Amino acid sequence: MMTMSQDYRSEITALCIVCILFSGSLSLFIVKATQDAEEPFLKFEVNNVFAGYLNHSINITNPSAQNVQNGELIVPLIRNETARHQVAITNISSTIGQPFISNDSSGNIYAHWNGIKLNRNQSLTVTINYSVLSFSVRYLIDENRAYDYNTSSDLYKKYTEPEPLIQSDNSTIISKAHNVTEKSTTIPESVSKIYSFVTKHLRYAIQEEEKGAVWALENGVGDCSEYSYLFVALCRAIGIPARVQAGFAFHYSSETLEDGHMWAEYYLENYGWIPVDATWQLFNMLDSRHFSAIGSIPEDTTYANYVFNTPADVSLEDAQAVELQPYSSAIIDSVFAKNAKKAAENLNQAKIAAFIGKTLGAYWVFSSEVTHAEQNLLESKILLQEAIEQLSETKATECFQKASQVTQELNNILIKISTLYISIALIIMISVLLIFWCKTKR
Repeated sequence: MMTMSQDYRSEITALCIVCILFSGSLSLFIVKATQDAEEPFLKFEVNNVFAGYLNHSINITNPSAQNVQNGELIVPLIRNETARHQVAITNISSTIGQPFISNDSSGNIYAHWNGIKLNRNQSLTVTINYSVLSFSVRYLIDENRAYDYNTSSDLYKKYTEPEPLIQSDNSTIISKAHNVTEKSTTIPESVSKIYSFVTKHLRYAIQEEEKGAVWALENGVGDCSEYSYLFVALCRAIGIPARVQAGFAFHYSSETLEDGHMWAEYYLENYGWIPVDATWQLFNMLDSRHFSAIGSIPEDTTYANYVFNTPADVSLEDAQAVELQPYSSAIIDSVFAKNAKKAAENLNQAKIAAFIGKTLGAYWVFSSEVTHAEQNLLESKILLQEAIEQLSETKATECFQKASQVTQELNNILIKISTLYISIALIIMISVLLIFWCKTKR
């Protein structure tokens, strides 16, 4: 029988101890890494919330002597493609009956009317009514959290490919994209440089027809379409997924438009789709009055608010009106909408209070209270973000309650720091008066 020497037994025992310690450390590392990966973080801040209605009306008239016998009207519908708005169609009315609804692989939804007949001087009217809840957001990009792309994913492949008007495989586009971003070390930095180039290179001028990215780059001019096409094409040319968004954008919460609008989005792992409206100088942010009806790549139509197809070459007259109006708080019946709106309002008040407190030096006087309030403020922002992403009524309610508490907490700190300064000012004033009084008595 073979026996093991004392030296070998000692060495093996020591080796086992090292292995156990290493495996324990490795386990702790894996657990910690998993916890860090799963830890929620603030992707975007919500600045305000809009709740109201949007009405889209289309009128098409046949002024020609030739009748339309088999026309087709296609209208892309505003949809819940991103976390930035929740939309519900409340009614579709028309003089040509009810449509059938279709969708495509990009998530676009369309209302179709087929077999349309329009005799000379005859008109058709379509009106689509929406109830909308929309959020103004500002993304806070942490480059350390922007993971590498999964280049084998369907999303990556689809949104880095060229398409009509977005010629990301064009040699001029590719060369310019590499030239603009050659010193960039991160994806967010590259996107920022592309945005800066587009806004500086293009001069805004309305175009009667869609020109595309190459034309915009070569001519240095364009409207919202060219700004968006060029931004997306340059991103795709260097392997950054990007897409166009087309729909409606309002300057005011009460307004009627006659034209649509186009902007863009780029994709970051761990963040999702991030908005960029180069025409309106909005980078990593979007107001609550942008409503998307088409996200690239559309399959049933082009990047248009509506399309009327007819087999005959008939010249038609068409127009649209898009009206946005806010609801009064009293008629918002959705618990989610009410609490999300109230939470955002409270968080805005809390942010102002935190800024004033920081300016007054509250941190140096009430450091523990300020630190606690700031942590609660961050948690409230993350709660609202999660409520919006998940459309969670429970989280919206929880966020409203927490946001109310942190607002009160920060207001109390402001009262305390203000009281302290007033007290100091009074003491100084009284001291000066006493000194002055004493001098006059001598």
